Amino acid sequence: MKRIISVIFAVALIASFTACKPLPEGSFKEENTSSAYGADSNGETASPELEEFLNSFDSTDPAQFEQQFEQMLEEEVEIPEMEFGNELIDDSDSSKVEVDLNDEGRPDHSDLDLNFTDIFNNDEYTIDVVLMTKTAEEEVRVPVVAMRNGKQAYFEVVAPVQGKGSMRVNMLITEDGKLYFILPAMKAYMPMPGEAMNDVFNSEFVTEDTSASGTYIESREVVIDGKTYTCDIYQDGDTITKNYYNNEELKRIENISGENGENIVIMEINEISKKSDKSKFKLPKYFDLSTVMKSSSFNIDSMY
Repeated sequence: MKRIISVIFAVALIASFTACKPLPEGSFKEENTSSAYGADSNGETASPELEEFLNSFDSTDPAQFEQQFEQMLEEEVEIPEMEFGNELIDDSDSSKVEVDLNDEGRPDHSDLDLNFTDIFNNDEYTIDVVLMTKTAEEEVRVPVVAMRNGKQAYFEVVAPVQGKGSMRVNMLITEDGKLYFILPAMKAYMPMPGEAMNDVFNSEFVTEDTSASGTYIESREVVIDGKTYTCDIYQDGDTITKNYYNNEELKRIENISGENGENIVIMEINEISKKSDKSKFKLPKYFDLSTVMKSSSFNIDSMY
């Protein structure tokens, strides 16, 4: 479970980083007009919106880039609702309960109607979650959908752009291991080096680290809005993890860390199933941005 959550968290961070990070002046310089972009290897051409966006890098006026970037954002940020709220669940009135333990001395949830480990040992699944990170400075909630179909994987994130809107960012790993970063608002995609994601959906991913990290402490019975949940509590140094189950499935994971518990990550699960939407695993007929990179003096090192 630790590794599964880490992958979802990493994808959300990548998408948020890409949507929020401004590109410094001079990171892209195209001497020709947008007509020079031509068609990619599949015959697709850049949309007018994408051409204007790319051309804005050639301007000495930062406002032009900013204006073109904002046109690709959705006007409003839809902050996803969390079923149990965006605060840590108050378990002060909870009571300790004895639960069945497996051979490793951890709670055994093999009898759940929707067993988390069983689903992730499957070759096909969908997980739809809301991931919230909260620090003393800010709170960010990001909806994430992750799917697997054999060796293929698909991630869909709506990343907030501070004070401006939100951007939809998708990632696709194809059966042959290629990784694509997809920007629907630009009608474009970028092939990416796949080394960093090669082991995301290999056999180790679905057979190892399927339990929570840390030492199991205890389980407690918590009543939330009239419904009873079991909360398994783990501790690893100054990090506490709480997994909330009902009699059907895992519903929520709270991770609290920091000297004073100021760093909070909450993952609330909307859906987990052994099915996936096969249409998501097809690369859309968008413009291949690598066509532009190969024909320009794009300097990716200057972006960081």
